[in-house]
Amino acid sequence: MTKTLELIFVNVAGDKVTLRVNDPRDDLQEAEVRTVMDTVVAKNVFTSTGGSLTGVAGARLVTRDVAELNIL
Repeated sequence: MTKTLELIFVNVAGDKVTLRVNDPRDDLQEAEVRTVMDTVVAKNVFTSTGGSLTGVAGARLVTRDVAELNIL
């Protein structure tokens, strides 16, 4: 099973931009995620095709479980 933290921002154009972090810590706290996202926006760390990131739209942990089928 793999986990991915998705950080969802809004850019200047009003579009959503998602940054993905593979294998985040298991003890990650919501307040930590919000602080990091606010810092990314305030320091203009990333840009996108729609311009700079201007706000936070959300965050989520995505869990993926893959089971191979032995059909050969």
